[in-house]
Amino acid sequence: MTRDPSRSDERLKILLIDDDELDYLTTRQALSKVQGTLYDITWVSHCDEALAALLRGEEDVCLLDYRLDEGTGLEILQQARSRGCAMPVIMLTGAAEREVDMAAMDAGADDYLVKGRLDPQLMERTIRYAMDHKRNEQELKRYADTLEQSHRRLVQAHETLAQQNAQLLRLNEEKNGFIGMAAHDLRNPLGVILGYSDFMLMTHRQTLGKSEIEIIDMIKSSSKFMLSLINDLLDISTIESGKLNLDLRSSDLAHLVESNVRLNMVLASRKGMTLTFESDPCVPRVNVDARKVEQVLNNLISNAINYAPPSTTIYIRVRHPGALAAANGDLTAGREVLITVEDEGPGIAAEDIDKLFRPFGRARSVSTGGERSTGLGLAIARRIVEGHGGRIWVESELHRGSTFSVAFPVRDDASQALRPSSAPPGECRRP
Repeated sequence: MTRDPSRSDERLKILLIDDDELDYLTTRQALSKVQGTLYDITWVSHCDEALAALLRGEEDVCLLDYRLDEGTGLEILQQARSRGCAMPVIMLTGAAEREVDMAAMDAGADDYLVKGRLDPQLMERTIRYAMDHKRNEQELKRYADTLEQSHRRLVQAHETLAQQNAQLLRLNEEKNGFIGMAAHDLRNPLGVILGYSDFMLMTHRQTLGKSEIEIIDMIKSSSKFMLSLINDLLDISTIESGKLNLDLRSSDLAHLVESNVRLNMVLASRKGMTLTFESDPCVPRVNVDARKVEQVLNNLISNAINYAPPSTTIYIRVRHPGALAAANGDLTAGREVLITVEDEGPGIAAEDIDKLFRPFGRARSVSTGGERSTGLGLAIARRIVEGHGGRIWVESELHRGSTFSVAFPVRDDASQALRPSSAPPGECRRP
């Protein structure tokens, strides 16, 4: 163990390797004059004993004479270091032997002293420095060893994680394949059940009793929900398997949204609700898969209808934040077309918002008409929107309604014409 030479209550052990007794006595006398530190000196004069003493490492520091009768201190130091000696070593050299001094340092000496200049203060400082240097060197080595071990563990962990990820991907592909096969096998018989229950209600309602009609209604409702769930499972498994194939075409998004609003008016009218459509007068065309965008719109609008109270209004808007600049010819100002669906429903708790866009994630809000949710619609919508390079999010407060927003990117393409102001909402002519 390397001791702290600054502590005056310790006796430091010195290993002095020198084949000249006079030099030994001179060194001993110089060390005895050091104030505040006591030194116990072990003198070794033969090379074989010197190497054994260095390897034992029982002393705190070694003073090693460069010139020995049986060899050189440099040779002994090199042998000792090669065999794991960690003791601080100070080489004692003759005057004006610069090359020897540098050779000693290269061989592993921590410092050197010139024999003709062994005053007590210099020896004390050199011993202190050599011990501190060796202690720091050992700490750095331990730190480096720790870093190397940590690096090896990280590499092993990375390899293990890569293997686990590969296995998870394989299992996920198998799961998606299984879901796809099961859903396909279930969809046809469910369609038959739904069709027959609807047929019975249409053709035999007059001959059926009230309880029988209720049972068939339950069969129809459950079959419809299960068919919706299966279709959602097919969608989510297809998307997760990386097979979201988008048929991107230049589309009038405002017109697409307005058409979808009209389709959902029948559903809204059953609950006495009003759908209001608004659009900026100048909205650029965007490249989207119209069928997939309709799937997103149907989900957002039907959710608003399901969860908002009867006799309320749902506002569907199409906005182009850079519309004014675009109308003035600056096509670089508006980078997105924004669609919002705002309802007057119960709102969503802050802690539930993060759940909404995850598969099977649901808020604690209850639909106002007893409608059931698969918990997959918003997750599918998110993947479709992000597949277009867009964004989807919600802003909501309890008892203050919710606003779902979807943003689709506008291409930097001068050929994207802005259509005449006399056309349907969302179109204008470039000046």
